[in-house]
Order: sequence, then C-alpha cells, then structure tokens
Amino acid sequence: MIGRKKLEERYLSVSEAKELLERRREEGMEETPEEPMFYEAKISLEHAEKFATLKPEEARELKEKLVGLFEWIDERTAAKLVDLLPEDYFDIRVIFAKEAHMPTKEEAEEIVKLIDGYRPLK
Repeated sequence: MIGRKKLEERYLSVSEAKELLERRREEGMEETPEEPMFYEAKISLEHAEKFATLKPEEARELKEKLVGLFEWIDERTAAKLVDLLPEDYFDIRVIFAKEAHMPTKEEAEEIVKLIDGYRPLK
C-alpha cells in the first residue's frame, strides 16, 4: 500500500487473530457504524470465530511455553501447534514434515503433554 510501512511482524494463532479482529471491529463501529470492517476482515473474523479453540490469553501462554520448550521451535511453528493442538506423535510429524527439524518421539510426547494441559474439553 502506498504510504504505509511495516512496523513489526509476528506470528499469531487463530485465537489471537480473532481478538485483534474483534478489537478492530469495535474501533470501526465507533468510526463508521454502517461499515465497520472491510470485506476481507469480516471473512477473516468469521473464520477465526469458527476455528479458534483457545482463549487468546491461553494461546499466548501456550505459544510462549512451546517456544521455550525446545530451541528449534520458533514462533511460527508454535503458533501452528497452538492452532492445530496435535494429539499424538503422528500429528506432530505432519506439522513438522517441511521443517528443518523433525522431533523425536520423546520430544513429540513432551509437546503433546504440554498441549494437553490447554486442550479444551470435548
């Protein structure tokens, strides 16, 4: 876009994106109540409302713990893990299929054990 520059870049989970989009919608309601959001933002919010499984605070906390768990888990991978909430070693293998590091079965079990503490009840 003309006249805009990127101030920062970080990876968000779907729960965090939902929180951000809801805040933007509220700000938009104050400015222009008849059309508070662009079409793309509305579609993104609808997607986030369907697929966000954790509260934004829980998602941030889990993402931080995952990044701190192993040095090879970066913010992007942690956000992916928070969104998908893998249940076993095979799910972990699918997530890490194109990554530089493939976790061992023990590392994957440790990741799943940490995620299980945040997994919503079905």
